[in-house]
Amino acid sequence: NKSDEVFDHMIANNINPDKITFTKILSAISSLGPKALEKGKQIHQQIIQQKLGTNQFINNTLIQMYDKCGEPNKSIEVYDRMIANNIIPDEFTLTNVLLAISNLGSKALEKGKQIHQQITHQYKYNIFVLNTLIQMYYKCGEPSKSIEVYDQMIANNIKPNEHTFINVVTAVCNIGPSALEKGKRSSGINAEYGDSKQTKIDKQLQLSPTIYLCN
Repeated sequence: NKSDEVFDHMIANNINPDKITFTKILSAISSLGPKALEKGKQIHQQIIQQKLGTNQFINNTLIQMYDKCGEPNKSIEVYDRMIANNIIPDEFTLTNVLLAISNLGSKALEKGKQIHQQITHQYKYNIFVLNTLIQMYYKCGEPSKSIEVYDQMIANNIKPNEHTFINVVTAVCNIGPSALEKGKRSSGINAEYGDSKQTKIDKQLQLSPTIYLCN
């Protein structure tokens, strides 16, 4: 990988990476997946040695890197250290750590609930955070909580987007027939969003047949 080569060349020539360098190389490692995990861990140690472990942007990218490289538990560890160091999570922190929790499934549900409680007022109405919460709950085995988050969005006049609908309909189908009416209401978006948006969602999710499989 060219990014690795450039980074290693910097280190070999005693050029200290800064926060931008670290975020760029961690993003490159994330794109490589599990095969680059050891390199990611090595770079994490360099970040600690250079006393950049409290930088918001670096931590956000570390959380993403560990999740994409197959160690979502390490993502949660990074998040917990941020909280312990009084670093306030932003929308990127929250979406990345909730995605990591989603990948751990039901065993991480309590941690997901804990993070839900830690979401500050500033991000309680953030569409990206809310979409990831909906996904986290159904992937962790509580699809009814996904629907609660969706209902709160509607009650607070937060306009759902296509990702919201895909996630909430998937949650509905994880519940089964008892939630069928909710799924039908959630999918009926032609009037507000237009036929083109409906078609896009149908294609991505095959939405109508998915809902009727709940019967």
